[in-house]
Amino acid sequence: MITVIDIESRRNTPIPEGTVRHILTPSNDRTRVEVARYEVDSGKTHRIQPAERTQVVYVMEGKDAEVNLIAAGKAATCTAQRGCGVYLEPKEEADIKASGTPLVLLSITVPKHTDIAIDPNGQPPTGYFFDESKLQALVDERRIRMRTFWVNKETGLSGSRDLQLGRMHYAPRGHSPRHVHNASKTSSVRPEHFYFIERGTGEVKHDDGSLPVGPGSLVFIPEGEWHQLTAYDSGLDYIEFQAPFDFVTTMDHDPQGKNWYIQGTDDGTGKPMLWVQS
Repeated sequence: MITVIDIESRRNTPIPEGTVRHILTPSNDRTRVEVARYEVDSGKTHRIQPAERTQVVYVMEGKDAEVNLIAAGKAATCTAQRGCGVYLEPKEEADIKASGTPLVLLSITVPKHTDIAIDPNGQPPTGYFFDESKLQALVDERRIRMRTFWVNKETGLSGSRDLQLGRMHYAPRGHSPRHVHNASKTSSVRPEHFYFIERGTGEVKHDDGSLPVGPGSLVFIPEGEWHQLTAYDSGLDYIEFQAPFDFVTTMDHDPQGKNWYIQGTDDGTGKPMLWVQS
């Protein structure tokens, strides 16, 4: 069943660097995904400890954060603004210090996806720092939706199949096709999916009706649930997640909703180049 969680309804728990709200947890929500929202006080540091799970931490609010990342045995230091984050493979780690302003961080962790073996001729996935403003953007055929992946095997950032994650923007009255996600033939794991709405209002339609969404809504969509997201006049700006990156999407209709194009490119006819995806 599709559920909409108001993150403000989750308990805000004090921690040494500030507070945390646990939004999705395996123990409470029958999911493999963990989602939490951290508020980090100015001058304090959020430590992302090495774990057996894949982790992503994204800066939702704040600026001039100091990020120290240790991935694949190498250390790096970066300055992060809103729209930046880190992707960490199991056993990798990072610190994010609120050296400028207080920070709001979104943390997402998932188990390692092991159904598909790593290509023996390829490089193993490693962690990295990302800046959303510098990543490849995609637009749909009608120009009513735009997306930027932070983690996606087919954009070249990482070879990971643990998750797919990024930002989606809908123009006023923009909408997705009605569709459903199921496990692929190569995966025994039921895929999980969510939208985390940051700005705008709209509704998610499902087989039994619709649910309103707005800022602070997390829409959790289990495998096999048909759904369609529609923006109201405000448009929508939200974070979209799927895990593992090993699933099949079926669309009810609307062939124009399937294709995505690389923003800023030209296929020779004045149209952007088609983004080829599996």
